[in-house]
Amino acid sequence: MGSYSVNVRFWVLLLWIVLPSQSWTHTHNSAFSDRPPAVKSQILYLMHTGEIDHALQKYEEYRTQLKADDDELIQQIALTLLEHGSRSKDEEEQLMTIFGAGISTHERAIPILERGLESKNPQLQMISLNFLGRQNSDEADAAINTALASPYALIRLEAVYYLCKKKDATAVSQAEALMHKVQPELKPIFPLLFATEGGPNSIKILRKMMSDPNDLVRVAAVLSAVDSKRDDLLPKIRQMAAHHNPSHQEACAFAIGELHDHHSVERLKELTESSSPFVEIAAHDALYKLGHREYAGYLLKAARQGDVFAITVLGHVEGAQDLLLELAQSNNLQVKINAILALLEHSDKRVLKLLPEILIRDARDLGFSKINSAGKALTAWKVVPSSSHNFQDNPVLWEMSITMREEVLDEALELPDNLFIPLANLILETQQNDLIPHTIELLENLQSPEAIELLKKHQQKVGAPLIRAYCTLALFRMKVPGPYKQQLRDWVAAQEKVELIKFRPFVPIELREREVNPYELTPEETSRIYVEAIEAIAANQDENGIRILLHMIRYGNTKNRYALAGLLLRAIQ
Repeated sequence: MGSYSVNVRFWVLLLWIVLPSQSWTHTHNSAFSDRPPAVKSQILYLMHTGEIDHALQKYEEYRTQLKADDDELIQQIALTLLEHGSRSKDEEEQLMTIFGAGISTHERAIPILERGLESKNPQLQMISLNFLGRQNSDEADAAINTALASPYALIRLEAVYYLCKKKDATAVSQAEALMHKVQPELKPIFPLLFATEGGPNSIKILRKMMSDPNDLVRVAAVLSAVDSKRDDLLPKIRQMAAHHNPSHQEACAFAIGELHDHHSVERLKELTESSSPFVEIAAHDALYKLGHREYAGYLLKAARQGDVFAITVLGHVEGAQDLLLELAQSNNLQVKINAILALLEHSDKRVLKLLPEILIRDARDLGFSKINSAGKALTAWKVVPSSSHNFQDNPVLWEMSITMREEVLDEALELPDNLFIPLANLILETQQNDLIPHTIELLENLQSPEAIELLKKHQQKVGAPLIRAYCTLALFRMKVPGPYKQQLRDWVAAQEKVELIKFRPFVPIELREREVNPYELTPEETSRIYVEAIEAIAANQDENGIRILLHMIRYGNTKNRYALAGLLLRAIQ
């Protein structure tokens, strides 16, 4: 597992893991009065001295005599194993240990994550910080504060972001202090932080940032006010809208429309005559949002002429569906793809036959990169052929392309007449492996008879082990009658020696858009399904789940045992 470099001009490879949100419970007899303390002490001594195999052998003998698991002893075994891993000099073992400590969600594992913040490796610091950011405890918040002493600016910035999300008492002062220390190119991120914190002092600073000497900071402050729905900042935004800077005008026109400022209609009408096409589109769109439907005509005309930003705006303009369908037949890929996406936003069922253009990879190897207008209020998607080659040196763009296609699937789920099922079937039939996990997750959440039948069909698919494994997992978690529990256990056993965690990169903080788990990363393909399968088995509330985890710790890939220790901790909570 290679290390990743940190570039202060671009957030690269922020690492995170998808964790299911369900709480796990597991019931065992934990009466200690009848259990020999000498045996337990011996087991723990062996764990502390690193004789893990011997310790687990002794535990198995102990358990056989008692005919029950000892939850408190298992907890001590798992915590001792994590402690052992955190002292390792091997960075892969350190990474697995941090993952295990984080996935355990156990308060006694927080010191392991704190130790990760002390690492000289910024990758390990970032993972530890991300896990601590999900914890709701004073101890975790105190640990996040220690990350502010990191020598890496991006780690400090991420720590401040978590403090702002948690509304920590020190968040505003820490954010303001850091803002004056970082390189100028990072300053436009700070309006997002203050808007996230959202307290009176933050809004005061945000208002002040709308007059910052840096044009990018001013624009970011306006857009952050929109994101946080701060209509109390409209007086300042109206002032900025009177400026002659086109970027200001565009951002302010967008904000006026989004915040429903009917007092600014006359200014918007003036901006419709701007020499900047971005300002024109933003102003016409704002007027449309404020109820002046006659201004949609300009947007339709600009879209017909191939303006991709205008095409994107038509996604919320009523009556634009027929034009979008026409544009979706264009030979211009940029026009075509943006028209398909806008038509999907209308939940128009005619879009179904067009979605394979985005979702199904063919010889063109299309990728997608988000682009912004000068004032960053308008967005569209740029189509990039041969994306495997063109994105190979920029994993963030590759990740954003996959994320965009996953979001298309999310919107397709809202299509009428159960049209998602044939689309999901096409993805599974053509083995779009980068979309398989999300597609099956959506089918699992759908819980419909059609979804279950589709999962059963592909659970038998020849030549597609990844699809079979995911379908088996979904059917098992849905408690569908069948042999899925045993099949899942057999699959896990066959993967015993696999390297457990391989990471996908995720996008920078300022580009994170998803509302659900916006800064997560997932393990790749086989390792991801492996983790989810182990979790599902351990969460099954029977002793076999615990047995399997202990077996894998003892006999599986030795580097995996630290991550498995975290899963073991989670399983007995």
